[in-house]
Amino acid sequence: MNPNIDIKGKQITVIGAGRSGLAVSGLLSRYGAKVLLSEKNTLDSNSPNLQTLQDLGVEIESGGHSDKIFEADLWVVSPGLPVDHPMIQKAKEKSIPVYGELEAASWFCKSPMIAITGSNGKSTTTALTGEIFKQAGLSTLIAGNIGTPFSQEVEKSKSDGIAVVEVSNFQLETIESFHPKISMFLNLTPDHLDRHGSMEAYGKLKARIFENQTPEDWIIYNREDAAVTKLLQTANCKKAAFGLSPHDETGGYLDGDTLVLNIQGKREDLLPVSEMLLKGRHNAANALASAIAARMMDVPLQDIRTALKTFAGLAHRLEFIRERNGVTWYNDSKATNINSVRFALTSFPKSIIWIAGGRDKDSDFTFLADSVKQSVKAAILIGEAADKIQKAFEGMCPIQNADTLSDTIQKADALAQPGDVVLLSPGCASFDMFRDFEDRGDQFKSLVMELA
Repeated sequence: MNPNIDIKGKQITVIGAGRSGLAVSGLLSRYGAKVLLSEKNTLDSNSPNLQTLQDLGVEIESGGHSDKIFEADLWVVSPGLPVDHPMIQKAKEKSIPVYGELEAASWFCKSPMIAITGSNGKSTTTALTGEIFKQAGLSTLIAGNIGTPFSQEVEKSKSDGIAVVEVSNFQLETIESFHPKISMFLNLTPDHLDRHGSMEAYGKLKARIFENQTPEDWIIYNREDAAVTKLLQTANCKKAAFGLSPHDETGGYLDGDTLVLNIQGKREDLLPVSEMLLKGRHNAANALASAIAARMMDVPLQDIRTALKTFAGLAHRLEFIRERNGVTWYNDSKATNINSVRFALTSFPKSIIWIAGGRDKDSDFTFLADSVKQSVKAAILIGEAADKIQKAFEGMCPIQNADTLSDTIQKADALAQPGDVVLLSPGCASFDMFRDFEDRGDQFKSLVMELA
């Protein structure tokens, strides 16, 4: 546990009863804190999760936040709550320290941490990195923004193991001492501008991943992303670079079809990209980042090769669903920004029936114009952003609109011919019609499998 943090007997307010709020409430309570979990929405008091917390002594209020939340030694807040929220500002005016769940969980981590951020590819790279360490036989914890709260898993951490943690800009807003041994900065493209206001503000939050790193630590970064390399000028740690073009820096690159590492001045050939199950050049870059991290922790090359050959990717990330009448269907519901969509569109030959739309995040869809012209046979648009997307691509390809996901799939099925790819890659958030991107992807998969 972080020796500078003593929570035993402290009164801690946790704001938000989502997955991370529930997990961190239990964690803090088990280590002796007096926890108040406060949720603005009404909760089901009979929920097993809430019953478990109450058995630990966690006090729970829902249906609004009472003034009792300010009777606290510190707060732990949901990543969904902006730091400029009036409630947080009031807590700070009362000199109450405000942290996020990522920060709080890190206080209890016994393992060296590998933290991964970027606008795209975080979850895949986190999962792949974890698989490599598992292949090498290490006690491996995989958590964070990937879907499992860090505070839910951190008590499993071991001093001779590894913790691989995906971190988002929202989580990095509320860190203080979070200190990874190795950090990864995969890329930086426009996203979440509806919350952060500018690319500069968004980038500075991402750069907090290396804020507490020392000259004994490493950051692995995308040398072909100018925005990332600019932000790294302030890093106080050692640097390792990856990219798809050969270079002489410590790190890795693609030489023809071969993934190559350059660690301590020695060339190490990994394997041909064609032997990986993951598709797309962006995943070759992700694989390089993961492999560099593993070699820095002395994982044997053969274990890295085995993991790269067998890792099939995550649900909702260019996930193959089925082939029907010569048409292949893919679920890329996790593609909630335009750069993720660009990666998806360039991962297939021409003749894509592209399904897009949802809740706009102040994105510039014209950024996809070249990819749409090159690869998209037709587009079917859904959700709040449909009109905006249609204006961006009018005249570039046939466009249809749909009211429901079921209607969307029926229209795609009618358009598709043998050899075509039907691709759900929305480029938008899901909250206008679905609970989250997973709900959207799961419904899509279910409806596609129901096609006769």
